[in-house]
Amino acid sequence: MLRLNIRHTLPQIGIRTKLSTLESHMVQPKAHSEYQAPRSNQSMTQATIEIDSYQSRRSYGARKDADLVREKAQEGFSDIRSTTSGHTQSAWSFIDNAAKRGTDEVANQAKQDLSAEISKTRHIEAQAIPDPEVRGVPAKLTGEIDPGYYKWNVDVQPKAEVEFNRGSVEIYMKQQGDLRQWTTEDRYDIYA
Repeated sequence: MLRLNIRHTLPQIGIRTKLSTLESHMVQPKAHSEYQAPRSNQSMTQATIEIDSYQSRRSYGARKDADLVREKAQEGFSDIRSTTSGHTQSAWSFIDNAAKRGTDEVANQAKQDLSAEISKTRHIEAQAIPDPEVRGVPAKLTGEIDPGYYKWNVDVQPKAEVEFNRGSVEIYMKQQGDLRQWTTEDRYDIYA
């Protein structure tokens, strides 16, 4: 007897899924600091003493060159004026009296010069020697203190960092459906 054998497989659907993920984390704050050490920046100036002893040295003859030149120039001009005047008077005296009988004008002028030198009154002037001028500048503290600084700040992000990974679904045919038929004689073929 002829037998009909049927074998069928059902179709199988495969599904691959990947879940969506949401990652979120806070951005850590970052601190920054700046520091400058304090400094005194101060120092003392040296005390100084200035002594001007020129007036006291001048009173006993120690003079500056400029003062000495000025005094000698005035003395020179004065000597020139008096000498010129004296020579002029002597010349007029020779002109007026030299021709007179019994007059020795040269001897007369020499006697007058000698008597003028003898009759000069000499005197000594005593003056107090002035004290030297002393000026002192005291030491003083100069400079400003630098207090330095310390700055500290923090960088903070106002939003969190969020990362979203989209999920997916994949559907595929894992096994095709199948229907097979064949005939056998006198038996069923169940394994074919």
